[in-house]
Amino acid sequence: MSKKRTQVSQYYVIAAVVAAELNHTLTYCKQINLTASNAQAASSRVGNAALGFKALTGFIDDLACYTMKAAKDINFLANKASKMATEVARAATALKHFEKAKLNSRNAAYSQTILPAFKNITDRHAELQSAFQKIINKMEVELFDLKRNLRTANILASICRIEACRVNIANQATFNDVANRVDFVANKIRQRVDNAISLFDTSTQSRAA
Repeated sequence: MSKKRTQVSQYYVIAAVVAAELNHTLTYCKQINLTASNAQAASSRVGNAALGFKALTGFIDDLACYTMKAAKDINFLANKASKMATEVARAATALKHFEKAKLNSRNAAYSQTILPAFKNITDRHAELQSAFQKIINKMEVELFDLKRNLRTANILASICRIEACRVNIANQATFNDVANRVDFVANKIRQRVDNAISLFDTSTQSRAA
């Protein structure tokens, strides 16, 4: 198997694993949504003392919606990459056969007649490889963007704890629980994203070797 075909095979596996990792994040996003809803209900019960906290629940909900959309977008790219990897592999196989036919017919009277078809499959293979690489690059960039935006969750959790100090002791546990939940779920999502990103790091090291 050629180096390029090996690389495509690696990315095929990467795309499949990334899709699996991002599927898990969707479940966690729903947990953040639920946490935001529960927090909003709790802050409404407390009243004016929890107005600052109530505003935070909107940011928590926005973070969950953003994360869910990002996960779906990356998952879409992963599925697209998987399908395109199959097309690249088929084009590579066809190109290999054409290369063999071209070599075997080099002394034949009409050997030149194979050249247009050979050029077409060569161009098609190059085009598919380029498109495939763009999808892989975009997927990697979006994973890093998602990881960077997840830092907001830790900031929100810290502010939630500050706001919890403004309410009576009876309700502080509820608000602190929201902060802890946001931290916990965000860390779980970040772990999945890190797992996905590490796959690209491994592939980069393999290509450099």
